[in-house]
Amino acid sequence: LTTSNGAPIFEKKASLTIGPRGPILLQDVIYMDEMAHFDRERIPERVVHAKGGGQ
Repeated sequence: LTTSNGAPIFEKKASLTIGPRGPILLQDVIYMDEMAHFDRERIPERVVHAKGGGQ
């Protein structure tokens, strides 16, 4: 696995937190890169009367 700029990721599920159950730090570059990609994902708008939708 790699980040968006090609840097290798060794552990995707780990994140930087304050303590074992604390909040995630904004300095966690891998997490922020993942969220930026997820937030900018294009979701197509729903067509109300789509052609070819059945009978």
